[in-house]
Amino acid sequence: MEEQKRMTRLVVEAIHRMSSRPWVFVTGRLEGEALRIGDELTVTHDGQAVGVVTVSSVELHGAPGKTTVAVDAGSGELLQEGSVLSLS
Repeated sequence: MEEQKRMTRLVVEAIHRMSSRPWVFVTGRLEGEALRIGDELTVTHDGQAVGVVTVSSVELHGAPGKTTVAVDAGSGELLQEGSVLSLS
């Protein structure tokens, strides 16, 4: 049985960097299926793919669809408000 590809994207609303943590925390509105630790997400700006990040942690918030994911701090330069993260 063939596994269906999940249609998921997170539109970045805020980026939080903490010098005491090895991750960058990205908060935004999640559309589609839930994200999982280990998911690889393509980072897109203005329709152009600029790189790939891997989810290290997932946190859901009270507002529907509001989600924070942690990605490696070294990937932080790929991210900006308005970026779109989608399953690779």
